[in-house]
Amino acid sequence: GEEGKRLSCAPASYQGLPNVLYRNNGDGTFTDVSAATGIAAHIGKGMGVAVADFNGDGYPDIFVANDNERNFLFKNMAGKSFEEVGITSGVAFTEDGVPVSGMGVDFRDINNDGRPDAIVTALEGETFPVFLNLGREFFSESSYQTGVGSASLTKSGWGVGLYDFDNDGHKDIFTANSHVSENAPLYGSHLYKQSNSLFRNQGNGKFQDVSGQAGAAFAVPAAHRGCAFGDLDNDGRVDIVVSAIGERPEILFNTSPGANHWILIQVQGKSSNRDGIGATIKLTSRDGLVQYNHVTTSVGYASSSDKRVHFGLGKESRIREIEITWPSGKVQRLSSVVADQVLRVEEP
Repeated sequence: GEEGKRLSCAPASYQGLPNVLYRNNGDGTFTDVSAATGIAAHIGKGMGVAVADFNGDGYPDIFVANDNERNFLFKNMAGKSFEEVGITSGVAFTEDGVPVSGMGVDFRDINNDGRPDAIVTALEGETFPVFLNLGREFFSESSYQTGVGSASLTKSGWGVGLYDFDNDGHKDIFTANSHVSENAPLYGSHLYKQSNSLFRNQGNGKFQDVSGQAGAAFAVPAAHRGCAFGDLDNDGRVDIVVSAIGERPEILFNTSPGANHWILIQVQGKSSNRDGIGATIKLTSRDGLVQYNHVTTSVGYASSSDKRVHFGLGKESRIREIEITWPSGKVQRLSSVVADQVLRVEEP
């Protein structure tokens, strides 16, 4: 809005729209299948989207974070259509039964139980909801139980990513923060430009806000929006690129100390799509730690990230087994894999 004036186009003032799904015809063209698949039947104010197979049936499902309305979870019905199950699955609202101003979302396993969880960024005073996948197609909103609720209460978040930034075998949380408008202070004690946040996974179901120890870049307030993740220099540590309105991109190189090991897995499909999008990966370390992830580029808010799948391995220099389930249904297993490498795997 114009300086000194309140906004007149808040989310409640405009009508939502249906989401759009295009099917790739394989010849360089796409077909709009939104209506045919049931996607177009649901009106929302979508801001963020992420994809994962939340029920383990082999078909990717779609999570949509809506602004000031309930979230959508589109359950894939065997590749033919989608059923919206946000309410019945427990991801539509917070544990208080209210919607948030959903901005970004990441949809992957937080607690190493093999089931994709979700975190949604929202505005100051709403918290960043954490939806833990309990199985049987049901989630529990657990932002306060995980420690993210109280730590995010004063923040407004946009981009978000679940990545193991310290390579200890547990995915951490990064959020790109800023309020919506430069006029935010007119609505109370709000800050428009905000610094970003890093929440460290302590491996016991709890997260700790370590933004203050993450480096000088985490003390810089800006109108942050999108963020993309990937190991830019192939040193095994996930880096971050953050956009901010009116500013140059922030490139955050991960220089975390320590000798923890890692692996980056780059897949190539044959029967499946060439990029292997949707392939799920189960990694078992020699110490018995089991981790799960999947191939995706859909992360956060208005951003696309590296499709290579990163795992932190802690002190383990060799992996007992990597199991890849391809979108085609083929299962591939690799044993006794050396750590600290970019591993290229082609579908058999």
